[in-house]
Amino acid sequence: MSDSSIVKPGQQKGFKIRVYIFFAIIIFILLALFLKIGYIQIIKNPVFKQQSETYRERIIRIPPIRGKIFSADEQVLASNNISYNLYISPKELAKDPEIRQSALLYLGKVLNYDYLDLEKLIKNNLKSGRDILLAENIPFITFIKIKENLENMAGIMVKEILIRDYPNKKTLSHVLGYIAPIDSNEFSILKKEGYQNTDLIGKNGIEKGYEKELRGIEGRKVYEIDARMKVQKEISEKEVKPQPGNELVLTIDLKLQKTVEDILANRIGSIVVLKPQTGEILAMASFPNYDPNIYILQSDENDEMKRQIALDTRGTPLINRAIQSVYPPGSVFKLVTGSAILQENIVSTEKEYFCAGLYRINNETFGCWVRPGQHGWQNLSEAIMNSCDVYFYNTGLIVGIDRISKYANLYGFGKALGLDISFESTGLIPSKQWKKSIGQIWYDGDTLNSVIGQGDVKVTVLQVANFMAAICNKGYAFRPHLVKQIRSSVDGTVMKEAIPEKIINLEFDENVFDYIHYSLRRVTSEGTAGRAFASNFASNKLKFAGKTGTAEVGMGQKKQTHSWFAGFGPVDTPLDQQIAVVVLCEYENGSFLRFAAPIASMVFSAYYNKEDYLTTAKRLWYPIKDSYAE
Repeated sequence: MSDSSIVKPGQQKGFKIRVYIFFAIIIFILLALFLKIGYIQIIKNPVFKQQSETYRERIIRIPPIRGKIFSADEQVLASNNISYNLYISPKELAKDPEIRQSALLYLGKVLNYDYLDLEKLIKNNLKSGRDILLAENIPFITFIKIKENLENMAGIMVKEILIRDYPNKKTLSHVLGYIAPIDSNEFSILKKEGYQNTDLIGKNGIEKGYEKELRGIEGRKVYEIDARMKVQKEISEKEVKPQPGNELVLTIDLKLQKTVEDILANRIGSIVVLKPQTGEILAMASFPNYDPNIYILQSDENDEMKRQIALDTRGTPLINRAIQSVYPPGSVFKLVTGSAILQENIVSTEKEYFCAGLYRINNETFGCWVRPGQHGWQNLSEAIMNSCDVYFYNTGLIVGIDRISKYANLYGFGKALGLDISFESTGLIPSKQWKKSIGQIWYDGDTLNSVIGQGDVKVTVLQVANFMAAICNKGYAFRPHLVKQIRSSVDGTVMKEAIPEKIINLEFDENVFDYIHYSLRRVTSEGTAGRAFASNFASNKLKFAGKTGTAEVGMGQKKQTHSWFAGFGPVDTPLDQQIAVVVLCEYENGSFLRFAAPIASMVFSAYYNKEDYLTTAKRLWYPIKDSYAE
């Protein structure tokens, strides 16, 4: 026997140790495996069970019905119509290539789409995980054809949805606004409130301002699906019914609104009709306007109309000129200085200044609108009646810009009034401090421009309407508002009703407003608006008060003028029967009082006689009837 075949005791012991280590490793691996299995089966079982259940469930969102909008006379301004929309869910298309191709070929045939285009569309949207809106508002016959074959078209869905409808087209478009697909910025803010990136949302006007009230609360349906993504059954106990949005009743008188828009016609500008005793806006017109329906459905025709609106930088149809645009108020602003003169007794009401058609100061000449004519000797009432610039040049320097700014602010100029729709401009009331803040010095010439509503003074049409309401009420005015009631769309219960909120309360002497009323009455009876209101008085015996204004914009050869009229009445009726009317026509361009004052006269007459503009124009011998589009 060889020595090499004999296993020595030390070697035998080392072999046994290696065997022990091997079995220890095997036991450790098995133990770890059993622990892992136990962890998965026992500890993680609820999590995986929930994931499994989620995987086998398909949740379908049910959008709520958006609340309707009504006028004060219960006419429908915004409602909802049924539309059939076709969607593709890329991740749920059939996995079998032949079944998938067959479904897409049939879909392409029905919709007249190319098969390859459909495949390309699906491929481009696969990573997003979103359902693809392939076609919206499809014809009912197309809806039926697709519906009949849906069982063989996994991943294809036809949804019945309600789309917003504005039955009056362009009428009241700036007040109502419109809804449109939510953009990325809006979605990033609102997704925590349950909005999805396919939702529609209010973009302007009432639709935007009352989005939360109108939208409602979405519901859901839950379906059990198999491995091939086919629906097996509806899980009714998990269904959540949607809650419809609330209805809104506006302060708008629809008949008056249509008449006001007809009267404004194709002139760029705005008209606001306000109830001084409540702040209710009865009509708010702005031209150019637009049809909000074009923003609801995507079509070549609607896209072209939206493109034309976007390119119209002069008309800017989407701008609500009543609240978003700012203008120099012209001579309407003279009533601010007049209020300061009367309240603080700075200048006697009998003090007269001579108007020769111009005023000179520091080697500068400031003209009166009547130039080359003249007004002669004028006191305060006559200066208001005839809108004499020279009188206010003289008194403006005595009153001073600080007082003028103070009284303008008291009347609500230079700040938003808190209207219940968005994008209200503040305007600007200049002062020495303001000019210092922009690194400039205040000069007397700045005061002369400001006192007649020119220079840096900027106001909105709504601010002027509120100003007239404060004068009509002799010192107080309520917050202008457009929504009268919020009510349940289920049972009609009134959930909230507008309560007049006083935002201006001037403790002026009563004689201040008596004097202003007297002077404004003279404007419409014998002053700058006498001709415009003469036929109204002759036919109706209605007495109104108001102020004309011509505001210059631009410089030199590019100088143009806007036309204003702001008034209220009938002055011999109770306050709760009176209305304030403000008219702003852009670019009247020297046709003195051709537009604004006669338009206001027509609005007053149409409101109190409950008639349309054609009847009113014929009865009042309306001087610009020929400029209306037939």
